[in-house]
Amino acid sequence: MNAWSEADGLRVAGDGLARTADLGSAGRTRASFYADPVAWLVVDALELALERAGPHAREALARTGVLAVSEYATRHTMGSIGRQAARGRVSPLRFAGASPGSLAGLACVVLGFRGPTLLLGMPPATARAAALAIVSHWTATGQCRYVAVAEHSVTGAVHTVHGRIVERDDAPVPPKEGL
Repeated sequence: MNAWSEADGLRVAGDGLARTADLGSAGRTRASFYADPVAWLVVDALELALERAGPHAREALARTGVLAVSEYATRHTMGSIGRQAARGRVSPLRFAGASPGSLAGLACVVLGFRGPTLLLGMPPATARAAALAIVSHWTATGQCRYVAVAEHSVTGAVHTVHGRIVERDDAPVPPKEGL
């Protein structure tokens, strides 16, 4: 059991995990678009969590908030910008990707979440009580139906994002597909 599955009044509808030891190969880019590789890991973990949460969660994207937790956030891209600046040229596309808020924002752009968003810039274990309170408040007050929670941690060189789609425990449980 973890804090999310034991939280009073909340339940995890779906979860996902994304991990890499090579941030340089973890990111995706598109023409005129760059995001920090950790933000892409958040997207990967939340995409899997959303898939596992089932069709009811996918149908509620407009009412799904995003809470990202990371003490490192976009440090990879910030360091890259610093190194490029020392050489005299920095791509302006990197500046938007360096925003720590992109850990929550990119998931909104890519996956279509439209609820409140927030980044807590601290280790997930330290932020857990605050994160649970925020998710509980957002869902209890109707600000959103679901909250996509992404907790990013680093152990050695390995970056891990645990993604969860969280809802109120008293929310109606959707029927299982095929029943």
